[in-house]
Formats: sequence, structure tokens, C-alpha cells
Amino acid sequence: MKLWVKEHLSRNQKNKILIILYSPYWIRDILFCWLKGLSWNSSWRFNRLPIIHITTRGSIRIGENFICTSSPWHNSIGVNQKVILKTLKTDSTINIGDDVGISGCTISAAKSITVGDRVLIGSGCLITDSDAHPILVKHRNNVTKIKINPVVIEDDCFIGARSIILKGVRIGAGSVVGAGSVVASDVPKGVVVAGNPARLLKEL
Repeated sequence: MKLWVKEHLSRNQKNKILIILYSPYWIRDILFCWLKGLSWNSSWRFNRLPIIHITTRGSIRIGENFICTSSPWHNSIGVNQKVILKTLKTDSTINIGDDVGISGCTISAAKSITVGDRVLIGSGCLITDSDAHPILVKHRNNVTKIKINPVVIEDDCFIGARSIILKGVRIGAGSVVGAGSVVASDVPKGVVVAGNPARLLKEL
């Protein structure tokens, strides 16, 4: 049956079938988004519901054709957690572009995290724009001393599974971050980086 569908139906016809198959979940998704303060879009697909937390005057904006996978059955290597999208402070924002796919990852914004169009974020990734706690012991419990710096992931990037993107990082358009990398500094466009800390491996 799958082979017949693949050979005989156009991409548009396949998309219509997928919409019909997913439609029973729309009521669930509409209610979930309403409760979480998101503006639901019929092009979104939640493979199990994520964890969403939006602070007062914080915002999460998501574009068209968003695929959010919190189910191990819908990811080739599985997921260890649900997708988590969190704004941490007043006026903090998460902006996600069109045609973005994320699996079992955490995006945590104290100020601003921007994800461009057609970005793929692999299972178990962490993207954060803050240190979560001050580094110095004497300031450890002083939240005003936490260092915060926005993160930008430009269009067409691929962030490999289990990678960590730290505060202040900009990843250039079309770049690839190898699995398990820790990215602590800017990545130019159109390159592959990997390692801890992530280093340039090659240009694409």
C-alpha cells in the first residue's frame, strides 16, 4: 500500500491524505494551544504534546508547517524527553520560523531565541540564552547576576542530536552542527562544526 501511494500520488495528494489522517488530533491541539497561550495553526503537527511555559508578557511565535516530536516512535533515534519551550522572564521571546522540525529538545529563553526557516533540531538538543545561574559562588543565588545573551539560528541549519547551543551564539544560514557538540561561539554560514567546544570541520 505504501509503495502504491508513493508511486501513484502527487505530493499535493499525499499532503491532503496526511491532513485527513491528522485531523482527529486538531481538537486536542486547539485546546492545548489555547490553554498555553499559543495561536494554533492547522499546519502544525504535534507527535505527542510538548511542554510549553510562557511567562507574563513573554511570547512564543511559531510559523507554518511546524513539526514537534515528543514521541520516540516518530524519531529515528528516539527521544529522551518531551519538547520543552520555555520563556523565563518578563518579555522574553522564542521565535520559530516556517517549516521547522524539532524532536525531544529544550529551548529556554531568558531574553530571546530565534530559529529561522527550514531548521531541523535533533533529539535531545538544548538551546539556551542564559547561564541559568551566576558563575561566581558569591553571586550563585542572585538572579540579577545571571548572564544573558540572545541566540540566533539562521535559515536552513541542522542542529545534530544531543548538541548544546549556548548564550550569545549566532549560527549562520545553512550550517550543520554535528551531534553532541557544544557551541559556545558564532558559526559562519555554510559550514560544518562539531566537538566540545565546536570547531570548524569543513565548508559546504
